[in-house]
Amino acid sequence: MFSTYREIFAARGDRYHRAMTLHPHARREEFRLVSQLAQVEPGQIVCDLPSGGGYLDAFFPSAVKVLHVETSEVFAQLCRLNGRSNIFLSALDCLPFQRNSVDRIVSLAALHHVADKPSLFRESYRLLRPGGTLCIADVWAGSSVADFLDGFVNDYNSMGHKGAYIDAGTAVQLQEAGFTIGRHFMATFPWRFESIAAMTGFVQLLFGVDRATEPEIVHFVGKYLGFWPGQNRSDITWELCLMQAVK
Repeated sequence: MFSTYREIFAARGDRYHRAMTLHPHARREEFRLVSQLAQVEPGQIVCDLPSGGGYLDAFFPSAVKVLHVETSEVFAQLCRLNGRSNIFLSALDCLPFQRNSVDRIVSLAALHHVADKPSLFRESYRLLRPGGTLCIADVWAGSSVADFLDGFVNDYNSMGHKGAYIDAGTAVQLQEAGFTIGRHFMATFPWRFESIAAMTGFVQLLFGVDRATEPEIVHFVGKYLGFWPGQNRSDITWELCLMQAVK
């Protein structure tokens, strides 16, 4: 089984990026929620950690400097192809920036691939200016999304999937790094698609479920996640824990 973020996306970062490119609006509500949590203001410096293909950029004010940090060479290259600048290939616990140099750090849906979270939290505290915020949006242990990832994705992705999900201990780790916990809540929202075929294609590419057929994807999405209420049965119900940690 591939265990680290770098190993996972070295193998399937291109498929993940293809899913995001073919369906750029699917996760709009998720990105909007994260940008609202970050409360980024014009003129600030934001560290997107890790940034994937730089998908969050469109949700920040235009007059913001975004530092795109990646541990995956594949994603760093895709970020460049996406027209992003300020791209840094780095380990997450030793970032190439000065102390007190960043206003916001945003980490979206990646911490569950990071085993040593305390080191990342200490490094984030070092980088942030006083009053700066680390904004986390990730999968909560024991949630339906965690069950989906470690159940269906683990069984139908030939690489497997076992997440190190955030939980009540995450807040303790953040406080031990020096942070004060701000807003902290569970958010439920849709991933939106124009058809069942679009939804299943996205899931297959994003999660690398190379062993799953379209009917199997529909079945297990319904079993673990459910479809967003309403007439459009192609929209998935997704859920993340959102957390602010203030320096």
